[in-house]
Amino acid sequence: MQRPLDGFRVLDLSDETGFLCGRMLAELGADVIKVEPPGGDPARLSPPYVGGVADPERAVTWLAYNASKRGVTLDLSRVEGRALFDRLCATADALVETYDPAALATLKLDWDTLHAAHPRLVVCSITPFGRTGPYAAYRGSDITATAMGGNMALTGDPDRAPLRCTMPSSYYHGGAEAASGLLVALIARGVIGEGQHVDVSLQAAMVSTIMTGASQWAMDRRDRNRTGASYPVGRTLQREVWRCKDGFVSYALRGGPARIPGLQATERWLAEERIPAPAWQGRDWKAYNHNDLTQEQVDALSAPLQELFLQKPMRELFDESVRRGVMLAPVNDSREIASSAQLRAREFFVEVDDPKRGLRYELPARFARMSRYGTDVRGPAPLLGEHDAEVYGSIGVSAAELESLRRAGVV
Repeated sequence: MQRPLDGFRVLDLSDETGFLCGRMLAELGADVIKVEPPGGDPARLSPPYVGGVADPERAVTWLAYNASKRGVTLDLSRVEGRALFDRLCATADALVETYDPAALATLKLDWDTLHAAHPRLVVCSITPFGRTGPYAAYRGSDITATAMGGNMALTGDPDRAPLRCTMPSSYYHGGAEAASGLLVALIARGVIGEGQHVDVSLQAAMVSTIMTGASQWAMDRRDRNRTGASYPVGRTLQREVWRCKDGFVSYALRGGPARIPGLQATERWLAEERIPAPAWQGRDWKAYNHNDLTQEQVDALSAPLQELFLQKPMRELFDESVRRGVMLAPVNDSREIASSAQLRAREFFVEVDDPKRGLRYELPARFARMSRYGTDVRGPAPLLGEHDAEVYGSIGVSAAELESLRRAGVV
């Protein structure tokens, strides 16, 4: 199938903070060329590895987030490397980078220099704090962006330290926002005739994840606090994440027209399981308002629920909830996601054949489905320097010249 970005070329100078942006653009059809130093991108040395043995060609992060791209090696600190990259830029529509601003200026890859030489090139920068402001030159990891973006303050139990997600979520939020901004800039180029600088801050991306959290303070000086597995309702804390036999499920004691039938079904379920639940029995659910409960009433409703959930695995709880019309969801881990009937039915996963590594593995196939365009994985992540000959050959570099550059350590 055709893809929306067929015919576009994107140069990917990103580290792990921007890998996802390039992959999304590649699966939309762009020829995304991952440029890494001759010794390889540091992500190749980041565990875990497929098979458990350290191998730069089997690093899971590299395989997962650089799928669908082509790859070349190039030493941008060398004059010859910089000149070769300039020739690549002349053939490209966009560039994604995650460099420190000072390093970019040294390499003459800053926005002003690139725009003067290649006015139609869209440049997308992904950095911890953006390219302007007092923190523009500061470095920061995912934990920095998550903490300073406010997300961490809201994550975890109220009586313990804040937490970050195990996976570097700021990189993925930032990468997706970068892809969106870059696409808008490419569309705008058709109107204004030149490229723009797309400036993405990981901190700002994480502020977006807390939705109205920041604006609530601006409006009424109210700070949302960590509540862990519970949710503050009136004068109470009401549990929303519950332990079950083999994991966790989500269930809320909320009322209202949409939830009352589920509460009534839960009362019947508890009775059928012969779980003592006096707080549930004979209640007028149509008059039920979870905002008016005392903590003692919440605890009385919660105890039999917890007993029910501890008796059953989460998949059985979910299937039974669907049958009964109860609003419950499993807290899916990797095992559950990989075996999800819903995701499998939508062909969310695709098996990648990677013969040069001797591997076959599954990856998420796409971030969105389109009725008239393909958006799925196009192939495995590139081997180190795998596409040097064909990419550099496309800009007029002969085999002899490429071999000379390779001996000199430029590629």
